[in-house]
Amino acid sequence: MDVTAPLPRCFEFRPLRRGERGAVREVFAGLGERSRRLRFGGPKPSLPDPELRWLADVDGTRHAAVLAVDCEGAAVGIARFVRIDGAPPSAEIAFAVVDEWQGRGVGTRLLAALVDHARLAGIERFVATVHAGNQASLRLLRHAGPVVSSTVRDGDYELVVGLGRSHVEPAA
Repeated sequence: MDVTAPLPRCFEFRPLRRGERGAVREVFAGLGERSRRLRFGGPKPSLPDPELRWLADVDGTRHAAVLAVDCEGAAVGIARFVRIDGAPPSAEIAFAVVDEWQGRGVGTRLLAALVDHARLAGIERFVATVHAGNQASLRLLRHAGPVVSSTVRDGDYELVVGLGRSHVEPAA
């Protein structure tokens, strides 16, 4: 399916609520082995309780997340940022879309919502570490804003993306 095809109107993109572990667990369960390796940087057969708690422990300012929910109410993607102290105001980001919905525009919409939220929180840059094999994530990030810097370290790209634009452009 083309990433520019519209999603059904019943799709919802909303902030993850503090402690909403079920949604985090549901997205993790929908990731295949390859998706988990790309998202977590290695094998990840399970999501231990302390990590699950941390991923769901959002406050909306220092640690915020946006959730994608399909028409049946299933959590199908999450994008998050965690503020990095320093200047300019920056945040590390990560996102995951369940395998069934990858390549269909969910990641683009999640990132757009996350960019809007980050701007409201005073974030000026996103910092991301992306496995070199994750070309879809690299393309998506490059559409979030201008790439301020890009380096390769241990087979991963480290990107810094400015949030100067008013919207996320659809990935090509």
